[in-house]
Amino acid sequence: MNLVRSDSPEVKRSIASARACACWNCHTPGFACAASALALLIALTISFTISLRAAAWVSLPIFLGLNGHVFWRAISSRRMWVVIGCADQLYIRLFGWRGNPGGVHDPDVLVLDGAEIASMSTKILEIFLDGPKPKFVEWLKIEPASGIEQDIRLLLKSLDPEKAVLVADEGRITIEWKWWRPTLHVFLQQVAQECPSIVIRHEERSELDLNGVWRGLSRNMRKSLDAQDREKLIQARRLGFGCKCAALLGRYKRISFQEAAAQLSEIERAAQK
Repeated sequence: MNLVRSDSPEVKRSIASARACACWNCHTPGFACAASALALLIALTISFTISLRAAAWVSLPIFLGLNGHVFWRAISSRRMWVVIGCADQLYIRLFGWRGNPGGVHDPDVLVLDGAEIASMSTKILEIFLDGPKPKFVEWLKIEPASGIEQDIRLLLKSLDPEKAVLVADEGRITIEWKWWRPTLHVFLQQVAQECPSIVIRHEERSELDLNGVWRGLSRNMRKSLDAQDREKLIQARRLGFGCKCAALLGRYKRISFQEAAAQLSEIERAAQK
C-alpha cells in the first residue's frame, strides 16, 4: 500500500497506459448539442434584429468557441479519473476536486497491489422512495486483503474532513458509482483483463423501502415515527435523497418543507448521540 500525488510520474504513466480507467462523465454529446443550439439561437436573434451578415460574424466565433471548449473537455476528461487498473495495481483517487483537478497538493492517490486486494465487486441498493418505481444506488466495493484493512481504515479516517472524499470507510473501500464512466460492470470487466490477479466477485443487492413510512403517516399524520422508520429515513438521507425525503415527509404530515427538513436533521442528530 502506498499513498502518492495524482501528478506523480508513476500515476501519469499509469493513466497513459491503463485500459481500465474510470473517469468523470462529462456528457460531451449533450454539451455539444447545447453549445450548437445556443449559437444557433444567437444567430437567429441577430439575423432578425440586425442582419444576416452580422449574425454570421457574431455567431460563428461563438459556435467555434463553445464547441472548442466541449472538445477540450473531452480530450482532458481522462485527467479527471477516479480509479485506474494497470499492471496488477489499482490506483484509487481519495479526494474530490473543484476546478482544476491538478490543484491538489497533498498525496491523494491510494496505490494497492493485486496481492493487497482480496476482491472487488458491485454493491447495489434498490430504494423505493414513494411508489412502486425504484431508484438504484451503486457502489464499487473493494475488500482489502487481511493484514492491511486496519491500515486503510486509519488512513481514510485521517483524511482532511474539509476535502471532498470519494471513498467511504466501512471496513472496506466503497466508491459510489454515480458520475463516472464507463458503467461499473464494464469497468470491472476491464479490471479483470488488466489485473488478472484481482478476484471479481458477484454483485450484492439489497433493498430499502420507504413506502411503509408514508402508509403509516397517511393513516395518522400525527403518528410519531418509530425507530425503524427513522433509521430508514436517515439511511435514505445519507444516500443523497434528503430533499426528496423532506418533501415527502412534508406532504404526508402536511407541514412545510422547512419544518420537514428540520425534523429530519433532528432525527439524524438524535441517532448520533
